[in-house]
Order: sequence, then C-alpha cells, then structure tokens
Amino acid sequence: MTPPDPARRPGPLLEPADLAIDAQGHPCSPRYGDVYASRAGALGQARDVFLRGCGLLDPEPAWRGREHFTVLETGFGLGINFLATWAAWRADPQRCRTLHYVALELHPVPAAELVAHAPAEVRELAVDLAVQWPPPLRGLHTIVLGGGDHAPHASASRPLPPEGALPALGRPGGGEVRLLLAFGDAGELAPRLRLAADALFLDGFAPARNPQMWQPGLLRALAALARPGARAATYSVARVVRDGLAQVGFEVAIAPGWGGKRQRLEAIFAPRWPRPRYPLPEPWPSDRPRGAIVIGAGIAGAACARALAARGWQVDVLEAGPHPASVGSAMPAGLAHVQLSADDNVLSRLTRAGMAALRRAAPGGRADLVRFGGVLMTAENAAEAARLEAWRETLRLPPRTAQWLDAAAAAQALGTPGAGAGWLVEGAAVANMPLCLHWLQADTRIRLQCNVRAARIARDGDHWCIHDADGVLLARAPQVVLAGAADVPTLLAASGLLPAADWMPLRQLRGQAQTLPANRWPALAGLRGGWMGLGYALPVPEAAAAQLRAAADAAEADWLLVGATYESPDVPLAPEAAWRDNCAGVAVLADGTAPAAVPQSAAAPWLRSHVGVRAVSPDRLPYCGAVPDLRDALAEPARWAGKRLHELPRHPGLAVCAGMGSRGLTLAALLAECVATEIEGEPLPVETDLAACLDPARVALKRLRRG
Repeated sequence: MTPPDPARRPGPLLEPADLAIDAQGHPCSPRYGDVYASRAGALGQARDVFLRGCGLLDPEPAWRGREHFTVLETGFGLGINFLATWAAWRADPQRCRTLHYVALELHPVPAAELVAHAPAEVRELAVDLAVQWPPPLRGLHTIVLGGGDHAPHASASRPLPPEGALPALGRPGGGEVRLLLAFGDAGELAPRLRLAADALFLDGFAPARNPQMWQPGLLRALAALARPGARAATYSVARVVRDGLAQVGFEVAIAPGWGGKRQRLEAIFAPRWPRPRYPLPEPWPSDRPRGAIVIGAGIAGAACARALAARGWQVDVLEAGPHPASVGSAMPAGLAHVQLSADDNVLSRLTRAGMAALRRAAPGGRADLVRFGGVLMTAENAAEAARLEAWRETLRLPPRTAQWLDAAAAAQALGTPGAGAGWLVEGAAVANMPLCLHWLQADTRIRLQCNVRAARIARDGDHWCIHDADGVLLARAPQVVLAGAADVPTLLAASGLLPAADWMPLRQLRGQAQTLPANRWPALAGLRGGWMGLGYALPVPEAAAAQLRAAADAAEADWLLVGATYESPDVPLAPEAAWRDNCAGVAVLADGTAPAAVPQSAAAPWLRSHVGVRAVSPDRLPYCGAVPDLRDALAEPARWAGKRLHELPRHPGLAVCAGMGSRGLTLAALLAECVATEIEGEPLPVETDLAACLDPARVALKRLRRG
C-alpha cells in the first residue's frame, strides 16, 4: 500500500466520533449506522470473541512467560476490548512483563465517553485511561498505564481534568501497559507502523457498514505487521473477511459465535512467502544481559539512560565534562514547545509528539524542574505577522495545543503588556541541569562517570568496548547509545565505523543567554510563561533559580532568562555584545524599556552570562536510530545506491541520539523512547516516515546515490 502524498496530507485535527444512543439504549454511530459492540454485552463480546479467540484466556495464555506481548486492534471505539485486555492482564499471574496495545481509530470519542460507557467492572480502569486521553490529532499517541494486581489506579469518582488541562506524568516502570493510539485513517496509518503483533483484534464496524476497514490493502498492511503464528479474531464471518485474511497468509477457522451470533472467526498467521515490507522488530534476546553504555550526559543522554533503565537495563553514562549538561545543555533553563506550520510538516508532528513524551518523562509534582504552560509565539517582522495571522483560517488544532490570542489576551496570558498578538502553543520551561540530574539519579540502575572522554569504540564479540585516548577501557556492554552531540560523528570516524565524520555531519552553533532577577527588569517582572519573537524570554524554574541565587549570592526569588544568540564557534561574540543582542530581541516584549541600572554592559554582579553549543545537522533534524554499517556499501556503491534506508545493514547494538540543535528539550524524551523501543523490539512510537527523516543513515545513502 503506497502512503499518501505528504503534500496532500489532510490537517491534523480529526472529526470526533458521532456517538449516539439507539432505541435499545446501546451506543451507536449514525455515521456508519452500526452499534459499537454487541447488544448482548460489550465486555462479554470482548472476552469471548477477542481475548479467547487470540488465546489470552487459555489455561496457558499466549502471553505466558513473555517479556513483551503486542495486540493490534482495528477500531478502538469505546475502548472496551482494551479495558478487558488490560483487566485480564492484571489478573493473570502468567502475564507478560509489558503489554503493548496498538489501536487504529479514525474518529476518537471524547474522554468522558470512555468512562460513561465503560461496564462497571472496568470503570476504574476507564477513568485511568480517560485522564491521559489525547486530543483528536492525527498521528501516534502513547499512554503508559499501571502495572500489576496492586498497582494504584484512579477512583471511579475522581473527576476528569478540565478541557485543556494535561496531567504531569511520572516515569514508567517495569510491568506496565503501553497503549499506542494511532489516530487517523487505518489504510494510511497501518503501513506507517513498525511493530510485531502477536494478536490482532479485527473490530471495525461491520463490513457492510464500513468496508474500508476490511479492504484487501489494509489486511495486507496488517499482515505485514504480524509475527508468524500470531492469532487474529473477529466477530465477522463475512466472505470478504474470510477470503481477505486467507489471501494475506492467515489460516482461517470458524468458531461458535457469542451473544446470539451463530459463528465467529479465528485465524493464525502462517505466511507461505517472504515478508515484503520492513523486517519485523526483534525483541532483545532474553539470554543476553541488558547492559548499555550511554556516551554523553546532556539532555539527550540523560533521557536515553532513563528510558533504558525504566526497561530494566543497567546503564553506564560516560560524560566528558565535570558534570551533566555541561555542553549542549549548559544553559540553566530553556523552552520546550510545539512548532507550528501551515502544512503540518515533519517538525510540527515531531514537536507535538515530543511535548507529549516530555509530559510522560517529567517527574510528577516537580514544577521546579519542568513548568508546563503556554509559550507565546509572536512575529519577528511584518511579513511574518501577516503569515501568522493568516494561519487563523487554516490551522485547526485543539486549544490546548495552539490557539490565537489578540494583543489583549496575549498580555493577560503572559503577564506583560507588550506581548502583542500571537499563537499560544503547548510548551514548558525546563531547568536543564536539574532535570538531567533527576533523570540520572532517579534509578539505581544508572551509574554516571564524569571527566571521562570516549576516544574509540571497538567491537569485541557481542559487546562494545569504549576506550579513552590512552587506550584505557572505560566501559564494556552489548549496547551503546551515542548521545554526545557534535562529538558523535568524530568518534564514529575515529573508530573506523564511518568513512569520515561528514557521513553523519553535525556543525556547532554557539549560543549565549543571560539570567537576571526578574525585579531588575520591571517590564518583565510579571512574566508568567515563555515568549518567543525576535529573541525569547522565560521565567526560570525554581530548581535552576535556586542555583542562580546561590551563585550570585542574591536573595531575589524570581529569575528570568533572555536569549539566545547564534554564533559561529570560530567568531564568538563578546558577552557585552551578546547581552545587547538579547536585550534588543526582547525589547518588544519589554515595551522598549531596559533592565534597571544596567547600561550597555554585562558587568552587573547579578547578571550572569551562559554559553551553550548546539549540534545541528544539515537538514536541522536529529539523528536517531541504529548506526549504519557501510562496509559492504562502500565496497559496491553502485549496488547499494538503489537501496532504501531500512535495507542498509546496521552495526548491532550501536545507536545514536544526537543533533537536536535548539530543540533538545522538546525532542529528547521522544527520541530516547524511539531508541529504547528499537533496542527492545517494541512498537515504534512514531510513524515510519518520521523515523526515516531521523535515520542516522540518511546522509550516507544520499552520498552513495551521488556516487
């Protein structure tokens, strides 16, 4: 199935479900003229047709003894199948450690409907699900839910968060359920998933009512995601369903029906031909130790260490500097935020997913580390102002993701009269080093070593060895993640793993920002959220503000950060020049006023200047994924030039997560999840077209094609 042309991709906001109640009191869809579940009982149908049909209620359930088990469902609807599966998993002492549940849904229901229509037996679980329910935006949405029998869950009487409010979620742990909601047209999204399904719940509306959910192209795409031996189940025994499944490699059988239906369908995936698409993700072998080395303790490295430790890995983090967040993440604070675009481009989709991942990774109740709230984006010039205002007619996003504010509303939201009209987007102010330290210290499976610089990586059997410049062995493990920003290509080239550093190019861009007590700049003293225009300004989260107070021996409670310059490392700006540039950048927000008692100088004792270095790729997108093994390609470049990215061989156990530029705070948690899921063989949390844009082999493949 060919993915749609990106230039013709529809907008991100989906039409919600048109839920109604039929004459018998059952939830139905007027759009499709069908009920959401059997009138004999949704929970009974879920258990008898889908769970039993896929072997999950057998005396020896299909997930028994498994590290991971993946269910793929077509048509999430009111979530009854998922809630029943989650409940069965919690109650089963033989369950897998992690249950992955991936569901395709074009018309999501509102969160409140999940609770309103949940059977009493699973209503508490429905409340937990509804609290994290995402907005109806096209794409993939991850929800991490509680673990075993005694895992805490919400009370059915607990109210849902108000519209626009988003819960701050803690770190996921072992023994959990990970729900991946694929919102959008199933025929478009299924070919862009990467997973290996062990069970398939085919639960779209009836073939006569919604034939799109049973078309041959979709069934082929689902078969390409199924592991050999995977079991499929559905209530429908229509000829189009039986023939369609048989044609894509399933052995189909008819079983006794449930709830008044005479028959239902069970099937086992037993293909007789080679797999035509991407190879299936392979789980990390159970007999291999889960040991990893992460090189770099900035925001990317800390996020990768956290994501791996949460999956039970022992992680050694090697940092060349004296402490975490000492180079690319060296600013005391920064902004994470959604990026807007008229065509909903790659960066817009990535930053939405990135903000959701940051919420999952941020420690709950720690606004001193990550303070979520709106970030106001205003125009740098008249032409951009016209473009931003024109988006009011074309951008369709939920208010909690982005909303247009006139000057008065923007001033009220930001707490400063000079804000001007603009877009208030979902965002957060982040305390860089404190958040990195929290991620690195929150799990005893992470061990940090500072003042050690990796100079060479070498393969030793099924392990990687990391040596310093003197040849001293620093660490040894089966998995390595390179998160050292601009040092990554140089390290790979020095180790003979890339022909040269420019096969994965990263250039450095220096930046300077300043921090000062908020009361020293009266026009900005009331700033309540982040602001971005010609420059940017933000209130510093408390964990970073405490460090600033201690360093400056100052008692002021609230601090601001203003920035930031873009400089070549070869021609750096003097601190005074950088301060003048940054002041000019926020002059509009400050209504043209300057900070109190500060001439054109950066010499005030309470004014601190900070320097960081951004690592930027040529296309300004990060590198995230397995490192390519180019030995065969370099030996026969003509043969490999016609290959696709996923066909290039990779160095086993070697991944990269670097090159985030000025968007590290927004993307680090998401890309760390991508690295961890790829290593573990779990469902990928982003679509394959996005993953291809981040692939570390993309520049190498272009060079091969150019000869």
